[in-house]
Amino acid sequence: MLMDLNYYISQLKFYASYFKQKRMINDIYTNSKIYEVVIAEQLQHTIINGHANSSDARDSLGNIYEYKHYKKTSSNHTWTFNDFSESTIQNISNINYVIFAEIDDTEIIPHISKMYKVPSKIVCTYLYKKTPQIKNKRLMINISPHQIESEMQFYPATIPSFSFSNELKKIFETANAIEQLTNISSILTSNKLWELLVGMKLGHTINPEQYKHDAVDQYGKTYEYKVYTRMSWSFQDISDRVLNGYLNDEAIILAIVDKQNFIVKKLYICNPDAIVKILYIKLQNKQRAKKKMSRLKETITQKDLTWMLSNNYAYELL
Repeated sequence: MLMDLNYYISQLKFYASYFKQKRMINDIYTNSKIYEVVIAEQLQHTIINGHANSSDARDSLGNIYEYKHYKKTSSNHTWTFNDFSESTIQNISNINYVIFAEIDDTEIIPHISKMYKVPSKIVCTYLYKKTPQIKNKRLMINISPHQIESEMQFYPATIPSFSFSNELKKIFETANAIEQLTNISSILTSNKLWELLVGMKLGHTINPEQYKHDAVDQYGKTYEYKVYTRMSWSFQDISDRVLNGYLNDEAIILAIVDKQNFIVKKLYICNPDAIVKILYIKLQNKQRAKKKMSRLKETITQKDLTWMLSNNYAYELL
């Protein structure tokens, strides 16, 4: 099994390199970028490879697009705007259209099964109207197909027939093979692929479900993984329930990966009590300073890690 898994991962690495060199698309397996490529290929758009707040694609006429998608198998059939701010609306106002797409992921090669093509001005008008009513701490707004039809007065657009590149099809076929071997679903979304690489280094089994511990060892001990490309690890939505859950884990693994070369560069095995204590103190300091927090999130920094290492609350494995 391990030999097969290493082969399939090497294939994913090969196609990641292909899309970077030939299509100028970085990190095709990060932040659901792969589904933006699905949308772009089906609509015959060109991906705009930029930072997190840049637009997603352009067409042959120069029109600029923002993509929003959900997967058909998901329990949430709405399109989400996270961490909302005035700049969110400003960014949308600078483009031409927003594509709201439903991705049919019930087959090996996913495709658009339903979509709305809405002029950005219409979307901005709707958001200006609705965002003052947002009450959740994450400043998050969900838009449903019903809202698009009833309030924006737009209806499902004609969906182009799909004919994807061989390289994109190979990615999904390879991902499916990995999922069959590991029992991990949606390996190309969230952080599952990089967690798998860490788990292989540690001899852990990755939990196939979200919202639980990330991995388990041969003795049944559980682990939380934080996997990033630099010496900084973000903990999001850290409620008391989430933090108390960490205390039940054997360790919290802080990992640094090279996503271009599929290499786990650093592994730090950390005491959960120490990390929870650091996160609590940081949250309390923000609350005392009366800083506005849209989401309960904090970061374990290199300074925090150095403190844990020097006090034997963590050790470096790689």
